[in-house]
Amino acid sequence: MTCDAALAQLLDMGIPRGRARAALKRSKGDVMSAAERVFAGEFDEISSDDEGQDDMQPVPGALKDQNFVGLQTAEQMSSTSTICNTDAKRTRPSSSVIDDEHEIIASDSETDEGDNYDQGFEEEDVVMSSDKQGVDPYAGIFFSKNRLEKIITPLKKEYYALVALPANRSKKSGPSTNGWVRILDKGEWMSGCPEGNEQSLLFQLYSVLEEGRIACPSGCGHSFLRRKQNFFVLFPDLSMYLAHLSANLRSTCPNCQIRICLACGERTGKWPSERGSAPGRGTPHSLEENSRQDHWPQDDVLLHCPNIQGVILGVGLRMIELAFAGEGEKGQNTAVALESHAGSDDRDDDTEDYYDQHPDIHNDAVGSFMSHRKGKGVGYAGTVSEDRSGQIRAERAQKEADDKTSTLLSQVSVYLPHLNREGGARVSDHLVHPTALAHVRRRSAFVNDLLRNDSLMDMSKRGNLYRVLFNWLEAVASHEALASMLAMPQMRPIRTEPAPHDSHFVMITYEGSSSPRELLENCVIQAQAALKGLESDVDPEDVDEVTEEDLRLTNAQLNQKKGRDSEACKENQNIVLKQFCLRIISTAETIDGSLVETKGKPFERARDASTNEAASNIYEDWAGRARFQYCDMSIGSENSSNIAYKHAFNGVIQKMVGMDLPKRSLAIAKELAILTTSLPVAWHSTIFLRVDIARVDVLKAMIIGPEGTPYENGCFIFDIFLPADYNISCPQVKAMTTNGGQYRYNPNLYADGKVCLSLLGTWGGPGWISGQSTLLQVLVSIQSLILCEEPYLNEPAYANESGSTNSKAYSANVRRMVLADAMANNIKCPPFPFENEIRTHFRLKAEDVRKQITRWKALDDGQAIKTDDHSPHSGTQMSKPSKGTPFDQAAEAVRQMLNKLERQEGIRQDASGQEETKNPGQGIEGPKSKE
Repeated sequence: MTCDAALAQLLDMGIPRGRARAALKRSKGDVMSAAERVFAGEFDEISSDDEGQDDMQPVPGALKDQNFVGLQTAEQMSSTSTICNTDAKRTRPSSSVIDDEHEIIASDSETDEGDNYDQGFEEEDVVMSSDKQGVDPYAGIFFSKNRLEKIITPLKKEYYALVALPANRSKKSGPSTNGWVRILDKGEWMSGCPEGNEQSLLFQLYSVLEEGRIACPSGCGHSFLRRKQNFFVLFPDLSMYLAHLSANLRSTCPNCQIRICLACGERTGKWPSERGSAPGRGTPHSLEENSRQDHWPQDDVLLHCPNIQGVILGVGLRMIELAFAGEGEKGQNTAVALESHAGSDDRDDDTEDYYDQHPDIHNDAVGSFMSHRKGKGVGYAGTVSEDRSGQIRAERAQKEADDKTSTLLSQVSVYLPHLNREGGARVSDHLVHPTALAHVRRRSAFVNDLLRNDSLMDMSKRGNLYRVLFNWLEAVASHEALASMLAMPQMRPIRTEPAPHDSHFVMITYEGSSSPRELLENCVIQAQAALKGLESDVDPEDVDEVTEEDLRLTNAQLNQKKGRDSEACKENQNIVLKQFCLRIISTAETIDGSLVETKGKPFERARDASTNEAASNIYEDWAGRARFQYCDMSIGSENSSNIAYKHAFNGVIQKMVGMDLPKRSLAIAKELAILTTSLPVAWHSTIFLRVDIARVDVLKAMIIGPEGTPYENGCFIFDIFLPADYNISCPQVKAMTTNGGQYRYNPNLYADGKVCLSLLGTWGGPGWISGQSTLLQVLVSIQSLILCEEPYLNEPAYANESGSTNSKAYSANVRRMVLADAMANNIKCPPFPFENEIRTHFRLKAEDVRKQITRWKALDDGQAIKTDDHSPHSGTQMSKPSKGTPFDQAAEAVRQMLNKLERQEGIRQDASGQEETKNPGQGIEGPKSKE
């Protein structure tokens, strides 16, 4: 190849002229090596406009010496067949470069090692050694949902070639029936938002398979012809493409009679049917051939090497993209036009511009559209019956589109790498071609579009498509090289505009969006809610599978079909929905397991944090508004001079009625002003405060147990009274969450309600400082110092026993008490005045609490609850239940309460975040106070 032609190829790839010249010089004129070096960032220090050239301008006629046998268009391929990704027009973070550890292209010094994916490279080949199989190929790439990328790409232009059609799919008889088929050109092959050195890899594979001639590996002197229409063609359906590929993939050398794979250039042996006529010749070369039967199925031929894997996934996923985007019908009408060339094998030379040769296709399509009859309309003079023909046509079109997409997806999924493939894993299952990874990552927008469906019923009605989609997701998740893609934010095109300086190109802006796993979580939430609402307990394995057609039938039609009454039909539909919901949850669990195995525990924590972000924001927004409020704590009485209060310090409160203490009132007013905005609010722990509307010295607090402690998510109520000499002296505080005076939750929280804290003067240490200490300090001290990770250590005598058996046993006992009382009892009979806050807290954190119970189960020691003594080996021990451990009983009670809260229809959350009761007689309704 001449120097000018090599430079033109690099310019067509969007590489600035200065970098292209430097790369060619260092690579000694090797285009592939030069492209690899540029995309790897080796020449980033060279300015993109160092020569004052318009780097995006293609060079006309640059590829004249390329072999385009059987493919002709009105213009040279050089103007439209490559994608431009200029560094000058693209902003990438410094972290978005694959480091040496994860590099999947060999350098000059590595060319003698590894397995070559692409034949035809003399100096630099694509390699992936076996010790790299467990490495995430995108580990060094920066992914973010807030990321924007601008990519320069050529305008789409369709190219056609005349190829031999599969005989069994032709509309005309004869083995040599030919037809015009659209080519997937290099620009379309490389389209999408690139990462790392993907563009170089895609360019290499395409160039290798279109380069023209490949020498026979035996050295006999014969060369085989390779053409792009053998590999990169877009038939109306994938089965035609696979048949075409099978027919053109292998070729026999006329000199030495060996058969080779045109995709990789390796010797594959003779066809089994030919072995009998030529004994001893054409012995299979690969390990796969040793176990070959008397025939080679089509799938077996197409699983031979990583190169063909990359081709099939690239073409197949592109076909799915077109079908999902609604271009499938157009493709069926225009992609293939049959031409009879019976007895002619000279199809390579019979290619011309397709539109010039067949202008009637466009005219026929327009004429067909214009010939449609106009609708009569519905009005005063029209028919009074409802015209549902449009809806019926839309439903039929949707079903046809779904069927086509699901068929394509099922067919393409066969060629995803499967380590547990039936018949044994192939080479491409272990050594996945990097272009296969690139295509799966780039061309999965349809997956996200389907997962964005916010209607579980619609997903269930389109169950066939979604079941195939779940199969696809599980297949991707099952392979370590692909699994991480399910957690990557996907780059979606959001805007297309003309490229600057060149009308033949456009600039596409890509934006990071939610990952498939993140979108699947919304489906999981819907499925879990639906399962809770289903009353049927029928085991899905005990019933016959109900088809999608059955779901579309009315109850009457189902009765006629199956001879059941309407109630049985309703039960059948519930079973189908239940099966569908279980499948959604199962798919999510499969993906999660693979992601944890591939990416590790840190990734799991990051994923959970991302998934919980929305719920956390909702919770904190609600808690921020609900943390400080006034309420009436008085108990009505006929004698207005004798007002009682729902409060532990009622007697003291009544004695101070009518007292005028201005300094105290001023101190309280200042503190309350601070508390309105200073109370801690977080997903992990929040403090709620209620102040009597008439007596601001009468308060109640509820502290949510902090995350990571035995008190996590429990609701702990405290009654607070500000005495007459406040704030010279400390407030009076009593714990009210004691299960009726039975549970001692902490060495500093007694069963009688006493709170031991130095600020309260009930424990040694820094005490209350007049005029400086505040009620907020008291509340935060209880939250952080008493409700702590190892409560056993709060007893001075045991302060040095961190992590001891006694400490673990004490924490396990606290967790059982929290489940039984601070959770279950509080949900069942929420204490005044925190009824709404307790219900809302557990409703918003229901799923988090369920996960917490699972974690706690692994830490439980199976003992009964010990109630009123600090020692883990003494105190009153409640009798063990007859069924299950005490922990299991308490956990089940909490789960049941959470389920009731989620199913409860009487209570809803209004726009302000407060709850309203439609019907006070419904749902969980206990006494307003436990006092």
